[in-house]
Amino acid sequence: MRILILSASTGGGHMRTSAAMKKYIEQNRPNDVVRVVDALEQISHLYNKTVSEGYELMVKTAPKFFGTVYNHTNKDSTMNDLAVKIQHRFAKKLLPLMVEFRPDVIICVQAFCVDMASRIKLKYKMDIPIIVLITDFATHKMYVQEGIDAYVVSNQEMVDSLQQLGVDRSTVQISGIPIDPDFYHEFDKDELMKKFGLIPELPVVLLMAGSFGVKDIFKIYLNLVETEIPFQVIVITGKNKRLYDEFDYILDDNSENTMTSVTKEDSMEKENHIRYYIGNYGVKPTKLLYFVDNIQEYMCVSDLIITKPGGLTVSESIASVLPMAIFNAFPGQEADNADYLESHNMAVKLPKKNSAKVIHELLSNPEKLASMKNACLENNKGNSAMLIVELAEKLVKSYHIRNKKYDPDVVTEMISKYYSVNDDEE
Repeated sequence: MRILILSASTGGGHMRTSAAMKKYIEQNRPNDVVRVVDALEQISHLYNKTVSEGYELMVKTAPKFFGTVYNHTNKDSTMNDLAVKIQHRFAKKLLPLMVEFRPDVIICVQAFCVDMASRIKLKYKMDIPIIVLITDFATHKMYVQEGIDAYVVSNQEMVDSLQQLGVDRSTVQISGIPIDPDFYHEFDKDELMKKFGLIPELPVVLLMAGSFGVKDIFKIYLNLVETEIPFQVIVITGKNKRLYDEFDYILDDNSENTMTSVTKEDSMEKENHIRYYIGNYGVKPTKLLYFVDNIQEYMCVSDLIITKPGGLTVSESIASVLPMAIFNAFPGQEADNADYLESHNMAVKLPKKNSAKVIHELLSNPEKLASMKNACLENNKGNSAMLIVELAEKLVKSYHIRNKKYDPDVVTEMISKYYSVNDDEE
């Protein structure tokens, strides 16, 4: 098969999910050809920059407004109609890619991509299967378009929601969200604890800043370490030097190995290096890391993760059987993710005040943590990428049997004709 994955760099999860799909296919299906394309960048660098940076600015500085936009586009509204119209204008710019790559199947990993893929399929009569992969734990109206052959979701509630939006539930497959295949490796936790210099007798709390390096995690840490229960902490700041420097300033280090630079290589070289927070309730061993590419190992050794509820991080945590404490979920998909996780006993929401009390109660209650781990185990869908590729293969075979595979030469002719049409006739 020739598999085209259309994604976008809005947020951090879509491209990571796409990369996970690509990695699985390349490792396990050598006869397949897979390409990941940032669809927004493909149609226009300026448009991609505007949308991606606008998204990041909105969720960081005006989350309530972002929530309003999200909710308005999730129903029949003028805003939703405008978003669809804009995407239709740009869809034709993907046509040369279709002719050049000649995909057997398209997998869309972002809502804008779905709309554009649907548009060109119907406009140019490309009889080619399209799979929509929703990378969160709730649905959104913009994912529902004509000409879609299958939807891949993470839970049963999403099947019901899509049906309410007019989708035939028989076209919806519960396969989960693809994550890096490395998460399915079996790790020796004791060996990893030794590798990272962690204390086997102490619980491990993992703090992750997320793709936007949210600063709230620093305040959570300061509240957390001022509790009497003994534990150790792993802090991963991501590529956020300012956040890293704030942690670096407050952590005591009696050795001469303090990092003066914060590159990935520096961080990895000192992954067995432990720092210390000295507070009113004793010392809290802390491993401070800037950027890592072995997050699956850190999740393996942890007993609890404090993070924002991005769809991919959540899926990685579930695969790692790691209970979650959710902080500062943005209105919209993150809030929906948090609600789903809490209602299914895989996570707790941290209040803006007294977050340390919630964490303290969890670490003091092994039975509660165990029940949350069991919930993660029950909700783990296994190798999602494998299930999606099997679905793609089934759809491609059904299309070939019908002898309706699109003719790229016909499409090339239609491209020329379409580009000559005035945009006002759209």
